[in-house]
Amino acid sequence: MNKSFIIFPGLLLLITACTQSNSEKIRGSKPLQIETNNNYNVLENKDSSNSVKGNFSNKSLQENSSIKIIESKLIKNQYSDHRDIKIVFKNSGKKDIQAIKFEWYCENSFNEPANGRYFYGEGRFTGEITCLLKAGKSVTKVWEDFSTDANRIMNARAYYVVFTDGTKWKLNKSTNH
Repeated sequence: MNKSFIIFPGLLLLITACTQSNSEKIRGSKPLQIETNNNYNVLENKDSSNSVKGNFSNKSLQENSSIKIIESKLIKNQYSDHRDIKIVFKNSGKKDIQAIKFEWYCENSFNEPANGRYFYGEGRFTGEITCLLKAGKSVTKVWEDFSTDANRIMNARAYYVVFTDGTKWKLNKSTNH
């Protein structure tokens, strides 16, 4: 008997709520406010990645590097939506090289820093290679799945080189490593 006293008011409440007219529901709701912001340039200027991009646009930092980038190209691979990067580079120095660390800066279609493999990135990506590179020789290297939305490479460069004689070269200290 006690259960029926609890169930009956609950059913009555449910039935009246379902039969409430649409106009009553609309009258009781608040209007939706939509705000638009057309000041896109203001938002983009606050982007902290501008310093990273500016650093990559400074070509004078790599003038004394023995690695010259001949070609850098984005490649869409066939098995995923991620992009690969192909870098062709040459040892333009007089010493043989045993290892190189590279970095590159990419942007997406909206001129924003490209995302990385795990959907986070600031446009700057790195890769390394360890192989004997004789003076005057060129090599092609592909790094797979490095970005989800890269559309163009702004710059690619070597930032650390290890020579076979044990000496090392590092990109100018003003870079963000």
